[in-house]
Amino acid sequence: MRISSLYNSNAMLSQMGVNGTRVNKLMEQLSTLKRVNVPSDDPVAASRLVQLNREQSAIKQYQSNISSLSGSLAIQETNVTALNDQLDALNSKLLSANNSTHSQQDMSGYGDEIASMIDSMVELMNAKNESGSYLFSGTKTGTRPVTQDANGNYVFNGNEKTRETDVASGVSISETTQVAGSFSGSGNDLETLNKLKALSDKMKDPNASFADYQSDITDAISMVKKTSDKVASIYTDLGGRQNRLELLKNAHADISMANDQVVRDLSDTDWATASTNLQMYVQSMQITNKAYSMVSQLNLFSLL
Repeated sequence: MRISSLYNSNAMLSQMGVNGTRVNKLMEQLSTLKRVNVPSDDPVAASRLVQLNREQSAIKQYQSNISSLSGSLAIQETNVTALNDQLDALNSKLLSANNSTHSQQDMSGYGDEIASMIDSMVELMNAKNESGSYLFSGTKTGTRPVTQDANGNYVFNGNEKTRETDVASGVSISETTQVAGSFSGSGNDLETLNKLKALSDKMKDPNASFADYQSDITDAISMVKKTSDKVASIYTDLGGRQNRLELLKNAHADISMANDQVVRDLSDTDWATASTNLQMYVQSMQITNKAYSMVSQLNLFSLL
């Protein structure tokens, strides 16, 4: 096989072009500090990076949801705690009032205090968050949950529907907390509030005697105890949801950190390796260029 001078020239020019492309790519990697700047740099790594970036975006959204939901549940916990404290105080007040030695004036005072406690509990059940939405009205966040009808009875205007927040892939936690049922005998009839109000009115009636409402006080004590137990159960549920959120928050943080490390391993430039390769290819180009120059000057006359 005869090798012509044109073949040598084309081969050397081709090699110089290859080395030049490699040098440009290495310089780009060193300037951007990224090993994968376009998918063609490493198709497998580029595909994996797309998946990781998508997963990181999802984790950021979950973390944002967790932060928002945790804040909302914390506000609910505060109000449920206050509600339970008010029930404990109400129970103490009823126990104190359940004494036939009190005068009518004393009983009227107890009636006023119980009425004031009822008002406080209703306000807590009508609590709002920082955006002005009602906390305990189900999904009807723009509707005041507890009001009084034309007869003065307490009624619930919310619903029992729940709203879920996605906090992980395939995992959601309820944003809503049902409080009205704790004060009800059936559904959301707010029986406890209405019976306490009726008892308060009797105690303030100057014509009523202790015997007229003694059984009502006894029933109220039992009813308040059951309501308090239900509210305590709600507080436990809120705590459980907060614990789940904290666990998921930590898990997301760990996964995100691990993903960040994988992204760096796949995409970041290895400065030492890239610098060494750049130096090698530059030297290769210099050698190729010198060889090409020397070969191009060869001819038959130089050998005579």
